[in-house]
Amino acid sequence: MTIHVRVGGQGRAVVLIHGFGDTGDMWAPLAAQLAKDHTVVVPDLRGMGLSSRPEGGYDKRTQAADMRALLTELKIDHAMVVGHDIGTMVAYAYAARYPDKTDRLVLMDAPVPGIPPWDEIVRSPKLWHFSFGGPDAERLVAGRGAHLSGSLLE
Repeated sequence: MTIHVRVGGQGRAVVLIHGFGDTGDMWAPLAAQLAKDHTVVVPDLRGMGLSSRPEGGYDKRTQAADMRALLTELKIDHAMVVGHDIGTMVAYAYAARYPDKTDRLVLMDAPVPGIPPWDEIVRSPKLWHFSFGGPDAERLVAGRGAHLSGSLLE
């Protein structure tokens, strides 16, 4: 498992964890400002960007462990942790798992699973993508590739 990371600046450490379908590059403008007086650590989550794509380990607890291993490798003991979108869930898992290593926690743009009002939020039609998947999504696409049989695939 390899985590791609960008590190810059000096001072108190801050980790910026990106959201779904994005990479650490999304933080470039903020990271540049923070690097003036902070050590800024901007990883790509496993399976995204330039990080490796292992078969498993995509649960937020494991991804939090990835962040801890990364900070340990960088010899950073304590950090402020900022999460955006699914990065919020990784950041929360990090703070919950390593409270003695977390100086501050910022959660943006996503609810934290299991903490009310999670259930109400993910059922909102405005946020259809939070619970998209499983048997309903599979039924929507079932048989859609049938027209590709025959000469197109030969």
